Amino acid sequence: MATNMKSLLIYPKVIIVFIGALLMGSCQSEPPVKDQVCISVPVDTSDLGKKNHFIPVMSIDIFEKDFRATRDSLTKTYPDLFIPNSETFNKASIVEFFKLPQVVGLKFYYGIKPGPEKKKALRLMIVGVDSAGNNVYIKGKGNALAAQGGSDDGGLEYGQCNPPCDLTNDN
Repeated sequence: MATNMKSLLIYPKVIIVFIGALLMGSCQSEPPVKDQVCISVPVDTSDLGKKNHFIPVMSIDIFEKDFRATRDSLTKTYPDLFIPNSETFNKASIVEFFKLPQVVGLKFYYGIKPGPEKKKALRLMIVGVDSAGNNVYIKGKGNALAAQGGSDDGGLEYGQCNPPCDLTNDN
């Protein structure tokens, strides 16, 4: 009877180990649910991985208020320059970078986009970054997001601006 009891105790342990392995390996294959993405978070030993990027809401509000005042001053001084309050990117676009295994973070660039009648717009561009700080681009071949832009490799731009960035009617 004692040997039967030992064999009965083995089955729950086997089931627990099997379920644990199944859960740990669930993101290793194709996601079973439509639109589900499994993203591994690499251990980043670079300086980028050691920084705490958190900022309290109070500081965000102060920085934004100071930015708006500076933006208004710059707009008066440079009337041909459009500076939006903010730009918003959708989650699906951002996730494209994190699908790339070498990406450990995002790099944000500012650029000036030419506009109609000499109007220029300050724009935010996003690229991936690896642990050495090198730019990592979304590969266009076979990527629906890059195909929309008509390019092979690239990053993100055309965030939704506040106020709207509809200077050239292309976003």
